[in-house]
Amino acid sequence: MMARRRPAGLRFTLTAAALLLVAAGAGAEPSPGATAAADPVHGKVLYLKHCVACHGPHAWGDGPREIPALAAQREAYLDAQLTRFARGDRPGSAMHGPAMHDTLRAPDLNRAGAFGDLAAYLAHEPAAPRADRGEGRALDAGRSAYLRACAACHGEDGMGSDAAAAPRIGGQHYRYLLSRLRDFAAVHRGALGESTLAAQDEEAVADYLSRLSPPRTAP
Repeated sequence: MMARRRPAGLRFTLTAAALLLVAAGAGAEPSPGATAAADPVHGKVLYLKHCVACHGPHAWGDGPREIPALAAQREAYLDAQLTRFARGDRPGSAMHGPAMHDTLRAPDLNRAGAFGDLAAYLAHEPAAPRADRGEGRALDAGRSAYLRACAACHGEDGMGSDAAAAPRIGGQHYRYLLSRLRDFAAVHRGALGESTLAAQDEEAVADYLSRLSPPRTAP
């Protein structure tokens, strides 16, 4: 394992943010110690110790339980969202939010560099080969609504963007996507003006996105 250079202090640099369809809609921040080289081997140790019970041995999540797939997600996004959970800026769902906050209080996670290590490991793991999907009733409508309202930040292929602080949502679980769309619809409408999703489009968009082929690892 590489020796880690201890940072001079905790530094949180606020990044220009885009509201996210899958996340709580706020900007991204790198975790403390983000300037140190990330250690994915240590990240795997942390994942297997703290995260595998919910997200599974391959970090593919659990669609029926609305637990997202984390493997092959964007590294910077993962790092930023872990920081937001730890600080209480992202509450999470009523079902899973408390567990996330309790987990992130563990001493080996509550230190400089831990989130970066965890994010580096997850970003380079193979994506889930198949996501939980909807019923496929309105895929054309879902694609049209997605391209109109979401593709500017998340990309036409749903792969996300580091520049826009937008996660990969193509190939994510249907029920998780739908829960995020419903929870944060009001936030998106308030910030994105006319390029928004109508309530009837949410299921179609989530279903369409769940069927997009994910990359093998983070783009």
